[in-house]
Amino acid sequence: MGRFFLFIGPMQTPLVQFDALRFAYGEDEVFEFGSASIQPGEIVVMVGPSGAGKSTLMRLLRGELEPLSGSVAIEGSPVETRKKRLVLDEKKAGWVPQLDDLQSMLSIEENIRHHILRLDEKEQSARITALMESMNLTDFAGQSTKTLSGGQRQRVSIAKAMAGQPPVLLMDESLAQLDLRTKSAILLDMKAMIKRSKSAALLVLHDPADALLIADTLWVVRGGVLVQTGTPNAIIAHPAHHEIAGLFDYINVVPVELEVPGPWREEEDVKWLYAHDLPALEAEITDRMETPSGPITVYQFENQRLLKK
Repeated sequence: MGRFFLFIGPMQTPLVQFDALRFAYGEDEVFEFGSASIQPGEIVVMVGPSGAGKSTLMRLLRGELEPLSGSVAIEGSPVETRKKRLVLDEKKAGWVPQLDDLQSMLSIEENIRHHILRLDEKEQSARITALMESMNLTDFAGQSTKTLSGGQRQRVSIAKAMAGQPPVLLMDESLAQLDLRTKSAILLDMKAMIKRSKSAALLVLHDPADALLIADTLWVVRGGVLVQTGTPNAIIAHPAHHEIAGLFDYINVVPVELEVPGPWREEEDVKWLYAHDLPALEAEITDRMETPSGPITVYQFENQRLLKK
C-alpha cells in the first residue's frame, strides 16, 4: 500500500494578536478581554453596548494604555506602551481619530507625506499617488484640506494613516458624523485598499449597518469581555446575549413566564426574539410605524409592548 503525505504550508502569522488581555481602571472596573487575532486582509468590526470597553481595547492595541496582564502583539512583536515609547509607533498601527488631526493650511499631499518623510522624494510621490487613487482623492490634488468636505477630510485621514504601510488600520467611530451614502463609499474604498495591501483593519463603527457592510469578522464586547467572535451572519443568528441582538435589529424582551407565541430564546429571567420573528397576535394594536427596514406593528399584550416587523 502506498503512503500518502499531507503537506501543510507554513502557518500564517496574525497581524494583530492579544492573549489573556486584562485592563483595569482602578480596582472596581476590570476588563477581561481574553484572546483574539486578526489575519492579513481581514476586516474586523467591534460591536457592543456603550461603555462595553471597545475604545479601551483599541487604546490597548495602540499602546496608549498599559495592560494589567496579558500581551498585545502586532506582526509578532509586542506593542510598546507609553512607558517604553514617548511617541506611539505609527508604523505599527495606522490611526484614524474621531476628529481628524489634519493640518488645514497644508495640501492633501503634504498631510499624507507627514508619516513618510524618511523616504526619498520619488518614493514619497509614488506612495502618495497610490493612496490618493485608493481613496478617490485624485480629483482634489493640490487642494488644502480646509477646502474639503467632512467626508473628503476623512478620506485624507485614512490615506495619511496608511502612508507608512502599517500592518493594521485602527478607526474608532471616525465616520460617525457623516451621512449614510458618504460613509458607505468611504468604507468600501477602504475595504478594497485593505484587501489589496493584505494589511488588516480593526474598526469601531457607530452604526451596526456599517459593520454588516464591510466586516469579515465581528468582535462582540460586553461588560469589558470579548464574549463572541464570528461572521456577521453567524452572530446575528446566534448572538451571545439579547443586548447584542438589539444592536442589529428590533427585538422584544419579556419576562420568561409570559405566555406569548413565537420562537423565544430564554436568558435567565427573560426571553427574547427578533421583531420579525413575532407572529401576528390577537391583541390590541396601539401603533403602526414605518422604518427604513420595513413597517412595524406595535401590540399591547398583557401589559407588554411588543413589536412585529
